Amino acid sequence: MLRQLSACRHSGILRASTSRGFHAASSLLTHSLDTRVDTNGGPVREYKRMVRDGRLIDDAFQRSILFGAKDPERVTAPRGLYIYGDVGTGKTTTMDMFYASIPTKHKRRVHFHSFMLEVHARINHFRRTHSAHEDPVPTLARELARASRVVCFDEFQVTDIADAMVLRRLLHEMFMCGVVMVTTSNRHPDALYANGIQRESFMPCIDELKRRCECVSLDSGTDYRKLARESAQVFFAPITRDTNSAISAVFARASQNAQWEINGELRFLGRSLCVPRSARGVAWFEFANLCTQAHGSADYIELARHFHTLVLTNVPVMHMDDRNAARRFITLIDALYEAHVVLIMSCEAEISDLFTGEFCGEKEKGCVGEEEVFAFQRAVSRLVEMQSTKWIVSGRNDVLAENARRQHVDSAKQASEDQVLATN
Repeated sequence: MLRQLSACRHSGILRASTSRGFHAASSLLTHSLDTRVDTNGGPVREYKRMVRDGRLIDDAFQRSILFGAKDPERVTAPRGLYIYGDVGTGKTTTMDMFYASIPTKHKRRVHFHSFMLEVHARINHFRRTHSAHEDPVPTLARELARASRVVCFDEFQVTDIADAMVLRRLLHEMFMCGVVMVTTSNRHPDALYANGIQRESFMPCIDELKRRCECVSLDSGTDYRKLARESAQVFFAPITRDTNSAISAVFARASQNAQWEINGELRFLGRSLCVPRSARGVAWFEFANLCTQAHGSADYIELARHFHTLVLTNVPVMHMDDRNAARRFITLIDALYEAHVVLIMSCEAEISDLFTGEFCGEKEKGCVGEEEVFAFQRAVSRLVEMQSTKWIVSGRNDVLAENARRQHVDSAKQASEDQVLATN
């Protein structure tokens, strides 16, 4: 539902929520978690209060879903919620509002990328410490269930066979342990792992997701991230001598002219990542370093955890022939977005034109990769938000935040003076 709550999501336009899911989950808590929903709180009351205070945009589409929900007292089955829809429509904010309103400490909210990294790490640890014939999945499910009765996943997606084969059993075991899942996704469950290897083996997982979760579409047709177009100068296109000079100047400002560390190294999970240039929480990478080499979500999440600002230079226009680099770029943007990293970037073209989705080779020329185009649309939506003044101001780089704040005040002052002159 509205992707509003800009205080939480940094887009500058507060948005609100869907929620047959809210009610289903609230009832679930009433019946399954042995707690009572606070009658003075909850997402519905919170939605009304924020609209009344002017913090939310009241959207008829989302409101019809929210207030058309079933009476939670009449819901007896502990079903979860699967929120799906186009990019920028408020799925994450919807889930976050629900998560904040759950009256229990036995809950967890995690980005799905991070969750799967944890799952694989825990399975590998289990296999190192137990005999070969012991199955790690039921044990892991029980441990997850003991820690959290409600699990909220952001950006649920399945893109490779390793995740698919683990998830088909892990989710079943978690559901059997009484875990309630609330998740966001850009895809309807039926479209998960589309065209994936051995997809027929994953189909029972899709069926169980639909049985265990209420599926709610959140497509009001508006990308709220793109409504806040006031931008700070952090993205530069095309790549020229002037834009390269501008990138260097922003890097110097962001790092407070500190001395660079050349080829530093991040060590994590038994692996390492070389950082070509860094200073005071600011890292500088070429696109080729991060997106054409064999890096994955674990690398990008660690990078986002360690640095509050990332300079990424020479981002090219990508085609389907470059889809591996494009997929890494999308994964990188997801990690930076989730950690609210300030991104400074130079590109060959404007962000909306960075991925064509077409093949360049003669054999496949003219063909379009629909799956990749769809994923890139989400990245573009996030990049639009990440170049906004509000994103920079609410980021972790105090120098850039203050500079963006000052520019915003100056711009508002100039606009006011121009209006006075036009009136006279």
